[in-house]
Amino acid sequence: MLLIPCVTWASGGYDNGTPAGEGNIDIELTLNPGDVIDKGQSYIVWGYGLTNKLDFHGYISHEAGGTDQIYYGLMYNFYHSPRLDLSTALGIRHREKTDDLYLPQLLYTIRIQNGYDIIGSLVNVYRTNNSHNLGQTYDVAFRIPIPQRLTPDAISDAKLAIGAFRNLGGNIYPTYSIDLRF
Repeated sequence: MLLIPCVTWASGGYDNGTPAGEGNIDIELTLNPGDVIDKGQSYIVWGYGLTNKLDFHGYISHEAGGTDQIYYGLMYNFYHSPRLDLSTALGIRHREKTDDLYLPQLLYTIRIQNGYDIIGSLVNVYRTNNSHNLGQTYDVAFRIPIPQRLTPDAISDAKLAIGAFRNLGGNIYPTYSIDLRF
């Protein structure tokens, strides 16, 4: 029952609450080749484990309308259990000659069973150029494990994430990503 409000707000599999782990790299890929999907975007999300609880994370994206953006920051895992990871993060996004502060952020991973999980985030966006709070974005995704036999040896874990993203304007968009851990 607790998940129903998150699903109705929906956002996308951009990030999650589980840190990469010291020295590990997480990469999440979404492709919109040739900007085929009008409101779509291609993006790469990364997480690099500085410690087992602290990641340098961010993303680079290209929107179908031609806008490019980059976000980078630090994510800290403040709660870990066998079923749940909760993290917070602080970061800056550069988009269309504006700078946005992402604060506060709540990132989560809910582990179900057999490698399946629900991931997502709630992010407040603050425009630093004119000191204005823009509001919140939400994302949620269901991740499905990809069998190890189908992935190269360098990849320790691979999942397909299917979800949705709610932007600052209140529009909801479907998302997908391929999530890889090295």
